[in-house]
Amino acid sequence: MSDSGKAHTSSPAVLGALLFITARSLDSTEVPGTPASADPAQLSPSDRDILAEVELALAAQTEDSDRVDEPAGSASTVTSILAEVAAAIAYVRGRAEVPSLTASRYDALRKTVLGGLGAASIKGATVWPPTSQTAVQRFGSWNDALKAAGLATNKIGRAKGQLRFDSAAYDKAIGEFLADCEARGLAATYKSYTEYAAEHKGEVPSAAAVRKFYGSWNAALAAVG
Repeated sequence: MSDSGKAHTSSPAVLGALLFITARSLDSTEVPGTPASADPAQLSPSDRDILAEVELALAAQTEDSDRVDEPAGSASTVTSILAEVAAAIAYVRGRAEVPSLTASRYDALRKTVLGGLGAASIKGATVWPPTSQTAVQRFGSWNDALKAAGLATNKIGRAKGQLRFDSAAYDKAIGEFLADCEARGLAATYKSYTEYAAEHKGEVPSAAAVRKFYGSWNAALAAVG
């Protein structure tokens, strides 16, 4: 199975992916997964809607995999994943401190989820969970997607009221960009960072600001390499 992550995934299903993978990022056990079970009936109406849209997305994958004789979307897998998504939502909602998640961390954990589903992230058709780019495209920015999911937004090195990023924020932004490139299998070029900064507008320094701060793009890469 393959995906482009750019279409056919409803906004609630995207939110379900954010919540599901956030829960996995918080789980400290050796085996990836959510730490608790949950009765979907105990979820809020909006979260039940999210779960229903995830079910539809997984059902579509089942149909696609059946057509190409792949095991990725079996009914038992769908049921298992839906149970995990319900548990993930309950786990995230029940935490005293609202968690957050970076786009690069999301994409890295997404690979694990796709592996469990027997799905591949290759251009062609849509697969749940979608890429972080899909969330950005659907909601306008990564932070807006987090906010829509009821998660905490990312604050990368910018103190309240400040208009400039500090040196630590530049290093962190480049470091997370490199991790994002690795997760996506992309080259860490200036052009790639320009696109990355556009996707995370207001959350990371612009490409021009990075080059000015470090003196050159190569110097920026060397600073955090």
